[in-house]
Amino acid sequence: MVSALIAFANGSEDMEATSVASILDRGGVKVTRAAITADGSREVTLSHGMKIVCDKHISECNDVYDMIVIPGGLDGSKNCADCAPLITMLKEQKAAGRYIGAICAAPGFVLAKHDLVGEARATGYPGCCDSIKHYTNTNTCIDKEYKLVTGKGPALSIEFGLACLEALVPFDVVEQVKTGMLFKDE
Repeated sequence: MVSALIAFANGSEDMEATSVASILDRGGVKVTRAAITADGSREVTLSHGMKIVCDKHISECNDVYDMIVIPGGLDGSKNCADCAPLITMLKEQKAAGRYIGAICAAPGFVLAKHDLVGEARATGYPGCCDSIKHYTNTNTCIDKEYKLVTGKGPALSIEFGLACLEALVPFDVVEQVKTGMLFKDE
């Protein structure tokens, strides 16, 4: 079964974390919601006060995942960037040629900070992506060569979640999820 780990940190952007988890779930992806906390707690408070109890703490996540997703939010991105176990997992993910997804502040403040974007095309929240060499001003970006999916910000959370799903499952599954969600392509 296709699997994904989503990093939920204190201060992660609510919509970006929960939308992608929901969309991947709907597409049949086995999602692990991983708490990024210093004290080992599985409970996090997202940027707008939503409390989430995650499936595991990041220290308990020893599986191989087809994708690791980092939501944005300034505080959440900082907490993810400062989490050594998560950064180690991301570096192993990239080295193995498996997908990484990041949205909003996370492409610049987590991935680029730790040299995980490299030559890939990527987008992110304006002003947070100055360190991305091949920045693109698109809403979402799937770089299949470098196995990177990025999104610009909160209003594009659903589009980003669908892009993550598209990278992992067949086209017809993505279309079924879109239809079930009443999503309309422009």
